[in-house]
Amino acid sequence: MLFIDESLSYRLAARLATEFAGTLAVPKVAVLGEGSRDSRVWEYAQEHNLALLTKDKDFVDYWRRFGPPPKVIRLDIGNNMQVRSIETLMKTNKRRVLEFLAEPKAGLLVLIG
Repeated sequence: MLFIDESLSYRLAARLATEFAGTLAVPKVAVLGEGSRDSRVWEYAQEHNLALLTKDKDFVDYWRRFGPPPKVIRLDIGNNMQVRSIETLMKTNKRRVLEFLAEPKAGLLVLIG
């Protein structure tokens, strides 16, 4: 299941739900809410077996420092990429993402948009 970081729009959760069932967005998780610290988001993803979807390089640093879980999918995109374009990027790479999520030893996937 994907866990969309606040660096991306929470609207992605609904847009990706058909392709990636159970997708959540950080601001919509009651115990986290908006403005959650990265360390708390990381812990929540770890505790709930979620893969972080982010454009924030800080989570790659967490991954390097602590290793998985959680897995991290980093979108290497500009700050102005529209939700629709991010949705397309994820759906175009659906097979890669699902293979990454299924691979027990995988920890980081970078998608370039």
